[in-house]
Amino acid sequence: MNFYNNLNFSNLNFFQKFIAINVVVFVLNIFLYLFNFHNDFIDLFSLENNFISKPWSIITYSFIHGFETVNGVIKMNGLSSIFDLVWLIIFITFSSNAIINLLGEKIAINIFSYGVLVGGVFYLLLNNANNPLIGASAGYSSLLFFLLFLSPNLSLRVFSFDIKFKYLMYIYLIRDFIYLFLFEDFGVYAHIGGYIVAIYYYFSLYGLPNLNKSKKPISRKSFENKQTRVDQILDKISKSGYDSLDDDDKEYLFKQGGKK
Repeated sequence: MNFYNNLNFSNLNFFQKFIAINVVVFVLNIFLYLFNFHNDFIDLFSLENNFISKPWSIITYSFIHGFETVNGVIKMNGLSSIFDLVWLIIFITFSSNAIINLLGEKIAINIFSYGVLVGGVFYLLLNNANNPLIGASAGYSSLLFFLLFLSPNLSLRVFSFDIKFKYLMYIYLIRDFIYLFLFEDFGVYAHIGGYIVAIYYYFSLYGLPNLNKSKKPISRKSFENKQTRVDQILDKISKSGYDSLDDDDKEYLFKQGGKK
């Protein structure tokens, strides 16, 4: 009975619902592509420079995945299209769960939603190719970048190796740089908008660095101890779930949330 309850759409959280809708839209697009109706669908919901004529596209573009533009032709590219959806699921699930467990669902939803919106605006302002923008990468980029500030030393299990989250994010950022300047992938402009949202939310929660020399600076050792505690709790949650936390861990999370 619990299995069917978990499948109930109304029981899903915001990000699970978002992923579910994207999966349904992806399957629908496969059928549209087979019958060559996909262009009309993308024209209607993707984000383009004629945004004024379809203002809903500033949101709906984030629900379309699996297509790419090759020589002006929009097409699906086999496994690449599937992996586009798979990466969406992995990135959103990982980053949203980590942030929700520490700060609650509302802040994660805000970061993601504004990442999509601001990412779309940045694309419109900076892109001059007029290619349609699709995908939610601006949204999950904002979550990932926020998590980089929040818990850079979070340990992740990749195959048989433990890798700190910050190193994976460095690869992600370098990849964006390469795609923008070598391959002219202007979709990276949307990622930049997401990064700015992440920076804004992080410093709105934790405050800007204190440059006033007359005040006693916070001990670096004290800061690192707090950061290590956060990383340890996130590791425990990712491996065994929230219920595995003891009362001290839960109280610490509650107090950290109260400071926000």
